[in-house]
Parts: sequence; structure tokens; C-alpha cells
Amino acid sequence: MVTLSATSIEVYAAARRAAGLPVILDLGCGANKVPGAFGMDTTALPGVDLVHDLGAAPYPLPDSCADAIYFNHVLEHLEHPLTALEEAWRLARPNGQVLIRTPHYSGIYAWRDPTHRRTFSAASFHYFGENNFSYYTKARFHVVHVRLKYFMEEEFWPWPFRAWGRAVQWFLDRHPTVGERFLCYLIGGIDELQVTLAAMKSREHL
Repeated sequence: MVTLSATSIEVYAAARRAAGLPVILDLGCGANKVPGAFGMDTTALPGVDLVHDLGAAPYPLPDSCADAIYFNHVLEHLEHPLTALEEAWRLARPNGQVLIRTPHYSGIYAWRDPTHRRTFSAASFHYFGENNFSYYTKARFHVVHVRLKYFMEEEFWPWPFRAWGRAVQWFLDRHPTVGERFLCYLIGGIDELQVTLAAMKSREHL
């Protein structure tokens, strides 16, 4: 398994580099892999390129191989999300992006799924080198952007709800701290966190 996966990621990465395209990993991709990505998941679903448990580190993928890494509604399912983020840091190239979508703690999706183990806030990802409590992990990320997404699937709501959702989103985009600290429970909760991190790595990590 490890030998085959190492070969497949090398073939994928070489083809992407030759075409001038970024190397993208979709960790926990399920059946909805990010287009153009190399997908890893615990289950052998259509589109999964490598079957591996995200809780078992190290992942059978090479250091500093990825330009972008996605966790789309994955971290909330993991017993140890620090492990997955540490592996993402290992796998990312310097300044490579880690793009995360996960339920916000206040939203209706936070605990609806019985397989969810935890939720996150807008400040959760500052614990990787950007606050005074970053000594639990060696992974270091710069928080590039955090968005509080009010409606996760706006297209399924009738237009009056969409108009309301867009007004709320306008406010959240401009006043996220007020929205999370005071407003979220008054408006029915925030569905999703959308987070972009940049891997902070020096030459010694290459």
C-alpha cells in the first residue's frame, strides 16, 4: 500500500508540475474530491487515490509536496485534529495553503451529525504559532483569512431567506468579532467556518 501510494503521488505530482499546475491534496475527500486534486480518505470511494486513516500519522506522502491542501468538513470528525493539521504542515510547501471548511460551533450543523467530535471558532486556528498557547504543536501556520459563513447552502433556501442571509453575511464579513461574540445566537447560528492558512516553514524543514 505505501509503495503503491508513493508511486501514485509521485506520478500525479510530476504530471501536475510538467503542466505548470499546482499539486493539490484533498485529505478526507470522500466522494466529492476537489477537481484536479490527489484524494486521500479512510474509505475506498470513487475518486479516492489513496486509502489511509487520517488519524494514523505519518501519512504515506512525501514532505513539502503540496501547493494546496483541502480539509472540507473533515476536522470535526477526527479524534485528534492536531495530528491532521501537523501532517498538513509537513506536506505543504513553504507558504503552501491549507483550506478548511468546518462547522462553526453555533450553527445547526455543528452537532447534527453523530460522527462529529468537536467544533471550532474563528480563533481556533491561531493556536499554530499566532498566540501564546501554541506550545502544543510544532506546526506553524499564518492565518490568512477566516470567514464566518451564515448560510452554507444558500441555493437551497427560497429567495426571502437568501435576501436575509446576504444581509447577515454583509455584516459578518465586516464585523466578524461582533458577529461571533454577540450576534450568532440571535440569528440562528453561523453554519460554517471557511479558513485559509499558510504553512510557515524554513529551509531546515525542506
